[in-house]
Parts: sequence; C-alpha cells; structure tokens
Amino acid sequence: MLRKFVILANLIICCLATYGQVPIQVLESGHITIKAKVDGVEGNFILDTGAGLTVFTKTFFDKIPHKVKLDGSFTAFRATAERLDIDLYKVYNFQLGALQKAEDEVSFMDINLGGFDGILSMKLFEQQPFTIDFTKKELVLETERSLSNARMAGERIPLQLQQSRGKALDIFAYFRVNDSLTLQLCLDSGAGKDVYKFNSKYLQRLGLKPTDSTERKSEMNASFASKSYRAQVAKLAVPNAPAVSVTNFRAFFVDGLIYDGIMWINWMGSRITVDLPGKELVVVK
Repeated sequence: MLRKFVILANLIICCLATYGQVPIQVLESGHITIKAKVDGVEGNFILDTGAGLTVFTKTFFDKIPHKVKLDGSFTAFRATAERLDIDLYKVYNFQLGALQKAEDEVSFMDINLGGFDGILSMKLFEQQPFTIDFTKKELVLETERSLSNARMAGERIPLQLQQSRGKALDIFAYFRVNDSLTLQLCLDSGAGKDVYKFNSKYLQRLGLKPTDSTERKSEMNASFASKSYRAQVAKLAVPNAPAVSVTNFRAFFVDGLIYDGIMWINWMGSRITVDLPGKELVVVK
C-alpha cells in the first residue's frame, strides 16, 4: 500500500510540474511548427508570435465542420503598413496538447503556406504561459509552479502587449541597438531565420550607411511594395539583461515600417518562456 502511495504521489508531482508538452519542429527557415486540432480537424501550423490574429489557409478552413461568420470585420496592418481587410469567423474546440479553448475568432486566406495549414497567433495563449524549448523540440504549457521555476532559472524581460480590439495580440520588448538607441521591437517568431528589420528613419541616427537597397512586392497585393536598405549592425541587447544579446548581424531598414523594428526570436536562448498574463519573457541561454 505504501509503495502504491509513493508511486501515485510521484505521478501527481510529475503532472503538476508542467501542464503538458507538445512536440514542435524548427525548420531550416527558422520557423516553428506545431500540430493542433480545430473542431476535431488536425492541422500543422506555424507558431507566429507576430501574427496578431490566427489565420488558416482556405484548404484547412473548408475542412472545419462548424464555423460562424461574424457580422463585423477586422482591418489589420502588416509591419510594412500594408493594409489587410479581413472577415472574421468563430470556430470551436481549439486544442493544442492539453490546452483547450472552447471558441476562438479566426480568419482564413486563399494562400499557399508551403503545405502548412495556417499560422497560430498569441491569442490562443492569452491566458496560458508557455515555453519554447529549442533543445528538446517541444512547447511546454506551464503551470504556476513550473513558471516560478522558470523565472528563477532565466533572464526576465518585460513584455509590452499590443491588444487590438480584443481580436489580435502582438508582443514587444525594449532593446538597446549599438549602445545608442533604445527601441521597442516586435518579437516575431514568424519572421524567419536571421531576420532583423528596423524603421529606415533609424539609419542616420545610428550612423549607419546602407550597403544596398531592395524593393519587394507583397505576395498578397501586387500593387503594394516596400523598400528596404541593408546595413550591418554591431550589437543588439536587452537593457536589463545584457547577456541576451547578438552582435555583428545584417539588418534591413524598411521605409514606412509601422514599428521601431521586428525580429525573429530563436537567437535569444535555448528556452524562451512567454508569460502573457504576467507580461514577461524568461530566457535561458
């Protein structure tokens, strides 16, 4: 009897340590992919901390058995200031591992995401802290206890949340650029590997000279194009956690960028905990 009690107690402790682990893949492109179910239909999605709103491909959206088109719509802006007018839909029974959401507002686009079924935004995790573990290739759904342990083990970085009418959610943090400017950057896991972008107005203030320039047409709107300038940046670091830094990297400075900048997040550490309720990022190098 005592042996059974000890085994049961150990099982309970293990279950309480974390809410659940969900396998992820990290692609050569730097994108993070994860599987989830919507109304019983499984899909393979890109986890995108900079997406704002969860968006499915039309192919996947058509498979969902129950959805309700909302009367209103949503106007979003990509970081390049490209406008997107989006219809909204209510879907049901969103499942990602042990995380369940009874209903969610999403949209869809008739686009090809290279075989993936859509992008998952931070709205899904609005009340659920989670950790991206790049070493173990898993997403960990944190409990209050495991989150407390994570805080003690890593560098704590304040987050700022951009809530747009309760429909979209993006995350930001402050970074020191070239020990000169403190800029608020959008943390964008969907940006791709080694992607750092800043508003072009900071080129001169940082004393940088571009090596070249490019003009890129939108894959969604052929009439929209953005111009960017490439330059080498010496250093990017978190002001209150200087160990979280990257040096000597190529960046693009984009005309009309609506933020100070955006960047991918994989470089920050081997484990990144995103605590939206606590407005905090915890990084383990």
